Amino acid sequence: MNRLHQLVIAAALVTTPALASAQSKAPHAPPPTMGKSAPVRQDNRSQKIADKQARVADRTADKAERTADKTAEKTERLALESAHDQKLLTKGIKLTAAEKKHIKAIEKKYDADYRDLRKKELAADKAAKKNGTADSDAAFLTQVADLKAQERAEIRAVLTPAQQTTFDANVAGASRRK
Repeated sequence: MNRLHQLVIAAALVTTPALASAQSKAPHAPPPTMGKSAPVRQDNRSQKIADKQARVADRTADKAERTADKTAEKTERLALESAHDQKLLTKGIKLTAAEKKHIKAIEKKYDADYRDLRKKELAADKAAKKNGTADSDAAFLTQVADLKAQERAEIRAVLTPAQQTTFDANVAGASRRK
């Protein structure tokens, strides 16, 4: 068996260069023409067209899904950024050191709440994507709005009545910018 195996390998080595040189020297024949005398080409052109249309539809659906995901993420990010951007709300207000300290404590408290809410939303988005279902961001946006209102109410309570009017004007201006 071993001797037979060696003989086959030797024959293959001897004939391979001859085949390679014969193939490279052979003239290329033109493709057969499709005329009346030629055999009819059997292809499934309609199947190829249908496959291409399916691939295009899949790409379009994937692109639409990615666009929707990006839009949802952007909406969530903007909601969180606008909710926690208190610098614009206290613009034009002279705060004492005690007021600044109190406002910083309120912001720190709500910052943790915003982070927890964001983590829950990301987990819900991931689960919805895994299950192939659509995740509604309405509940998330409602929770962000509620946290924002609570935070602003607590900050407003720290301010004096004169500062509260400026704060209210800043809140109204922030809501108009949206």
